[in-house]
Amino acid sequence: MEKTDFLTIFAGFENLPVVEQTLPAVIEETRQNDARLIVHDSSVKERDKKWEYLKELNKNKDFFLLLSDNLSMAHARNMCLHLGQELMAPEYICVMEDDHGFKPGLIQAAIKAMKTYYGKKAPNGLRYGLFSGCGKHHKAKRELLPDGNAYPASDNNPAQMGRANSCFRCAPTSHWNNVLKGYDTDEYLISTFQTNNLNLRNYFKGFTMMIIQNGDLMFDIEVGGRGVRSASDMKLWDEKYTASDSRSRYLGKDSV
Repeated sequence: MEKTDFLTIFAGFENLPVVEQTLPAVIEETRQNDARLIVHDSSVKERDKKWEYLKELNKNKDFFLLLSDNLSMAHARNMCLHLGQELMAPEYICVMEDDHGFKPGLIQAAIKAMKTYYGKKAPNGLRYGLFSGCGKHHKAKRELLPDGNAYPASDNNPAQMGRANSCFRCAPTSHWNNVLKGYDTDEYLISTFQTNNLNLRNYFKGFTMMIIQNGDLMFDIEVGGRGVRSASDMKLWDEKYTASDSRSRYLGKDSV
C-alpha cells in the first residue's frame, strides 16, 4: 500500500487533443504535492494512439494507469474508487473529467477546504459535504466566504444545493463511502440517472457543496460531452431505446 492524503481519479475517453492540454497539469500538481493519481481510459476510436500517448506520458510512473474496454461512467468511476482505496488509502478522493485541469495550488486549497469545513454548517443551513474545484459548471447563485471559497445561496432550487457537477467532485473518503455511496450503475454509458443521484444523496443527507476558491484554481477546455450530443458519432447507444427512457437526455430528443 502507498498511503496518500489526496487521490485524484482522472477518467478519460478519446479527446486526445484535450487530454494533451489538461493531464500534464494534473500530473505536475500531483507531483508537487506528493499526492497520487489514477488515470483510466476506455477509448474506442483511435484507441492505439491515445493509449500510446498515455503510456509515454507515464514513462516515469507518475500515475497508476488503467486501460480498459469501454465502460459506463458509473462502472469506470466505481472501479477506480475501490481500487484507489485499496492501493493508496487516501484521506480525500477527487474524481474529475478529462476536459479539466489543475492550476498550481489546487490540491493544497482542496485539502485545506475539506479539513476546515467538512461537516460544518454552511450559511445556507446545510453541512459542507461535496467540494468542487470548478466554478464554471455550477450554475446556482453562490455566496463568497471571506477566505475565497463559495457555497450555494439559500434561495437556490433544492436540486442545486447539494450538487457538484461530475466534472470535479471531491470529498473525504468516508463521505464517498457512507453518504455518496459511489455512482449508480446504468445500462447506458452515460445518463442523468447515474450522474445526478450522487448529488441527490448528498443533499438528502443534509449536505451542501463548496466551490474551492470559487473555481479559480481549475481550467477547462471547451468540448462536447458524450452524454448530451446529437451527432451520431457521439451517441454510443440505441437512440430509439434510449429515447423511451426519461432518465436519458441528448440534444434534439423529443419529450417522452
